[in-house]
This record gives sequence, structure tokens and C-alpha cells, in this order.
Amino acid sequence: MPKSHEIISLDIGNDSIKGIVVDFSEGYGNVLAFSNVKTRGIENGEIKDVVALNESMNQIVEDLEEQIGREIKGELLVSSSCGDFTLTEVTEELLLTEKDESYVTEEHVMKLTDNLLSDLFPSNERNSLHLFVKKYVIDDNKIVVNPVGMKARKVAAIYTVVMGSEKYRNVVEYATKDILGEAEYYISFVSNAEAVLSSVEKDRGVIHVDLGYNSTTVTLYYGNTPLEMQRIDIAMKNVLKDIAIVLKTSLQEAERLLRTYGVSIYMDVEPTPIEYKGLDGRSIQRTDKEYLARIIYARMRELFMRVKKLYKDYTTKYKEFGNVGVPGGVVLTGGGAMLQRIESLASEVFRCPVRIGALNDSEIFKSEENEFNVFTPLYASTFGNIIVYQREQNMYTPLIGEKGKKRSSGSGFFKKLSEAFGKIFG
Repeated sequence: MPKSHEIISLDIGNDSIKGIVVDFSEGYGNVLAFSNVKTRGIENGEIKDVVALNESMNQIVEDLEEQIGREIKGELLVSSSCGDFTLTEVTEELLLTEKDESYVTEEHVMKLTDNLLSDLFPSNERNSLHLFVKKYVIDDNKIVVNPVGMKARKVAAIYTVVMGSEKYRNVVEYATKDILGEAEYYISFVSNAEAVLSSVEKDRGVIHVDLGYNSTTVTLYYGNTPLEMQRIDIAMKNVLKDIAIVLKTSLQEAERLLRTYGVSIYMDVEPTPIEYKGLDGRSIQRTDKEYLARIIYARMRELFMRVKKLYKDYTTKYKEFGNVGVPGGVVLTGGGAMLQRIESLASEVFRCPVRIGALNDSEIFKSEENEFNVFTPLYASTFGNIIVYQREQNMYTPLIGEKGKKRSSGSGFFKKLSEAFGKIFG
């Protein structure tokens, strides 16, 4: 019988924590358990109550363990959308020789990355980052995809770096260390994109819109690299606040109404009566589904108009898109992407192809009892963590993680992964 190889993947959001347990002993990802619990102790991307956060973490661990009937053990991967993030472009150069040209080797390419990480973390500071290699430049004038085997005096690599802030580090470390121990850290919207976007979309151009609870993250991919990243402060929390204020109810009841009856577009929605609890938690109030949809529509349209402005800015900035627009259009993910008729509203605003982001490769993961969960936007980041973790690393690999730390997971499957794949810890 094959040895069991399990991965526990968690995604810590401002609103909820998602978790999966995946077994790879049969050569594919058999998802043994799914869990989604409310995040407590985090407000606006920052920890406000460590005890409450630990309670949420304990709850999701207990839920996963109950489903598989034993203690969860395996490689732990954690992503988060909490805190702040930056996307910057960095160039690293390496002089091979001052005289005759020399052949570029794989060691030279790895040296470029090592030097970059040393520059980013001069004090070996722990952080989470993803490096995307945009291009290599030979002797300041020749742009290449793969410099290995070419003659040069100097080689440079131009990277896009996505990095989490100190707030991000605090959340993932407090949430995992005491409950589950050391973990490998990722950034939610990057993992999300890796799960739902095809390589063709990322190569030719696509805009990834992650509709989170606390903020909306808009990322432009082109040439298999994120070129632009912008966080918008209008998000699903604003929709909930609007519902609560207009209908004079609690945020909890507003969330229930949104999940149960919410529709993004009010046109053609029947005014079906809806009952809900007032602010006092006892009195019964009444509205209808069309009126609720109007509240949702107003805020979601405002949000999409902000995204549309970014879309126009990107098509102006990058001549590759010109008058034809971004070829891959817009891909929606996050909790907001599960809202009814969200594609219709987005298409109305953007006037370009729009789709809901689901797991792109349907052959990697399977679940006999919960196949729906594999393809819902809810768990995309947890699957993305595993996809990033398992991506074979070479000098052209667009994903590299944190500097320095290698996991000592023993011989076999995971040792090979940690040696060959692109997470580097610091």
C-alpha cells in the first residue's frame, strides 16, 4: 500500500478561514476534508484578539480532524489576504567576466536569485514573497527567455516581486505556530490566481479581480507575470453594511440575507417577500427580493466602475492591448464571486469577456463526496497553495517563495518537492 502523503492547506481571510486536507498517495490530490469557519479576532486585516483567532483556528482543525477521523498530519501550507501587499519591479545584475565572453550557466541564474533575496532581506528577516521572472537581459541589450548556454559578459534578471507586510506576517504566524506549528506561507490572491487562471490567459493578458471581504484586489497578468496590482477599499463588507443600514438590521442578519437571497442585478427579479430580524434581534421586519437586489446592485456597480477605470488605465499604459483590450478579459474570484448573477453585472459594466474563476485543471484534485467544493471559488486559494508548492522550479519558474528555510520532511515525495519546487523561506 502506498505511503500516505498529505497536505493541509489553509487560507486565512478577513471573514472566514478555509481549510482542506489532501492525500497524494494515489498520484493525484484526493481531497479528504473541507472546512470553512468564521474568522474571529481579525479586523481590517489586523489581529485585534489573538485568543479569538486561536479559537477559530482550533475550530477548523477540529472540523477537519473530525471529517478524516484522526489527527491531521502532513505538510502545512497557509495563505492569507490579511494585511497589506506590494508589487514592485526589481532588476538584479551579475558580471560574468570583464574580458572574453563566458557561457551563462544554471548556477549563474540561481546566483541572480540568491543575490536578489539577500538584497531584499539583508537581516534574514522572515517574510512571504513571490518572485516572477519577467525577462533576462544579456549584455544590456538582448532580451531572452532563457539565458543558459548563451555567451555574455553580463546577465541581468528583471523580477516582479509580490510581498506581504508585517501585518500579514503577524496574522499567519499567530494563527499557525501555536496551533499547528511551522507552516509555509503564501499570499491569497497569488495562490488564487495560480489555481483559476490558465497559462494562456496569464501569457496573453487577463485581469484577475479577487472580491474579498475587506478589500478587492485587481491584478493584471501578462507574459505569465503580474504587471500591476491594486487594492480597492470597496469590498463585500460595504455591501453588508449597506444592507444593514438600509434595512435597519445587524451585520449578521445582513450577511444571511445576502447569502440566502442576494442577487447582483435587480432587473427581472421578482419582488418575493422576505422576512428578517430587526436590530433588536427579535422584531420581524419585511422587505422583498427586488429591493434587496437594488441595494446590492448599487454598491457592486460602484465597485466594478472602479475596476473598469483600472482596466482602461492598463489598456492605455500597455500598448500590447491597444484598442482590442485585455484578451483574457476579467476573471472573478473570492467570496463575492459566488453572488448570484455577478457575471451579468460585471459583463454589463466591463463590456468584455467575464467568467467566474474555478479550479483550472480539473485533473489534479478529486473528491468523491464533495466534488462541488473543488470547483467553487470559495476554496480556490487553498488549492492554489498546493499548486504553487508543487510547481517544479527551474530558472524560468515564475513563482519563488520565501528565502532560506528548507523543510526537513524526510525522504520521498515531500523531500523531493521541497528540494525542487519554488518555495524558499526566510
